[in-house]
Formats: sequence, structure tokens, C-alpha cells
Amino acid sequence: MANQIKCYLCKIHKNLKVKYTYLLLLFCLISLRFQQPSSFDTNSKIKAAFIYGFTRYFEWPEQKKAANFVIYVVGNKGESIIGELKGLAGKKKVGNQDIEIKQSPGYDASTNSSIIYFTSDCESKMISDAVSKNKGKGTLVISEIPQGCKSPAAINFIYLDNKLKFEYNKNNAVRSGLQTKEDFKALAAVNCD
Repeated sequence: MANQIKCYLCKIHKNLKVKYTYLLLLFCLISLRFQQPSSFDTNSKIKAAFIYGFTRYFEWPEQKKAANFVIYVVGNKGESIIGELKGLAGKKKVGNQDIEIKQSPGYDASTNSSIIYFTSDCESKMISDAVSKNKGKGTLVISEIPQGCKSPAAINFIYLDNKLKFEYNKNNAVRSGLQTKEDFKALAAVNCD
């Protein structure tokens, strides 16, 4: 009788072990299903969507409509946003123009672009240099620095209440040779005029 009970308990133990193994495996699969890949960066995805959205609110000069619409990313922290922008470039256009993404760790004045985005690791001096070299050429300069309203950039990304938003300086946009639609100011979290 003791052997029968022992045998019965062994079967129960085996069945429980198999069930727990299946439950553990199921739990692991479910948790993997809801994890984002390590290269996924929500903020870069949002910034890329913002940058593409900005293209609809500015009147680009004729010389910027002749070839591809170039978005130039400057800085060492641009890897994930470049991937997002390239993804958008493969699906979207600006008017009839294809979107081309260029990147470099430092600002190169010979790169002709419609938008220059400076990542958070760029210094204010580099942004000022780019703005002065692109004055009146219809280039939208976007930065991501503290106290961005003091920046010469027309748009500066900021975080308010843990949400990505942007500051807008219409005077800097006009100095760059850009005209904007009036409703754009209402989209900005902060207007720096």
C-alpha cells in the first residue's frame, strides 16, 4: 500500500512539474511578446514624427524644392532618430520631394539641407554657427538644449510633464528665410517671440 501511495505521489509530482514547466514557458513567451526590441526608442519615434510634421507648416523657398528634401542630423546621439527618419523617408514625401537623411557628428556647412536637427549632445556654439551660415537660406534649425528659447534655433524640443513638446521662436524662423502658417504657434508648448 505504501508503494502505491508513493507511486501515486510520484505521478502527481510529475504532472505538476510538467504543468508548471508549461506555465513558466507560457509566462516567458507572453512577457517577450510585450517587450519592445532594445533598439526601440519611443522619444525618437515621436521626434521623427514631429520633424516630419513640421514640413507641412513652413513655406519652403523654391531653391529647397529643386532636389531631395534633406534632413541633416548633427550629433553623436542621433542613431535611433536616424533609423526612425529613414523609416519615414521610405514611406513619405515632402510635397513631391523624396526625403533624404544625412548625418554627421559635427556640423558641416557644405551639407545643403532643408532641416538641421541638433541632438542633445550638441553645444549651443555649434547651433549658432549653423544658424549664421544658413541665414536667409530657408533652413529650419531644430535643437534639443536646455533654455532653448535662448537658442538661435527656430524649434527646440523640451519635456514638460514627462511629455515631449517643443518651443517655437518665430523670429528665428523668419531670420532663416522661412514663413510659417499662423496656426503653427498654437501647436508649440512655448512661444519664444
